[in-house]
Amino acid sequence: MRLFFRIVCLEKGIITINFMSIHTLDNMISLNKLGICMWDKYKHESKQTICIIGVLILSVKLCKADGHFSEREEFEILKIIPHEAQQKNILRKIIAEANNDASPIENDAKNLKILLANEHPEFLEFIIAVLYRLAHSDGVYSVAEDEDIREVAKIFGVTKKSSDVISDFFSNTFDKIRFFILKKVKTNA
Repeated sequence: MRLFFRIVCLEKGIITINFMSIHTLDNMISLNKLGICMWDKYKHESKQTICIIGVLILSVKLCKADGHFSEREEFEILKIIPHEAQQKNILRKIIAEANNDASPIENDAKNLKILLANEHPEFLEFIIAVLYRLAHSDGVYSVAEDEDIREVAKIFGVTKKSSDVISDFFSNTFDKIRFFILKKVKTNA
């Protein structure tokens, strides 16, 4: 069996080489332009654009943590990121790239934290809240998703107390919405 390798950017200054068999060559070619790290690929974009891409990457990787990435989760991600109709295909392309990216969510969280350099701690808390919302969007909140959210919160320096407040807020809000919908359905029935 012949082996090929692919270089994966995990963190600034760290390179990992993955060996792949000839049977995975097609997958290798479709993964991030022959191993170019997404963070390197978009490094010449504006800081704001890179932040949005970082949020997209974290969102997709979190949604994949429970073993699948559904259309419903993609739809929820697209709802979170403000965009115009003509930008939707670009966002979908980035989502597809993130879906194929092999690096763990922790590396992307570290890259985003480095990019923001403690400038916007409230934005980091917002990202944790978004991840929590996405983890619940498919109706399944897995242990893997919980662990990923906690790890990202730790990397961001969002204390457990802050993340718990955020998760409680979203949980209570979702419960109120569900109650309202159920009440409305019963009223219309």
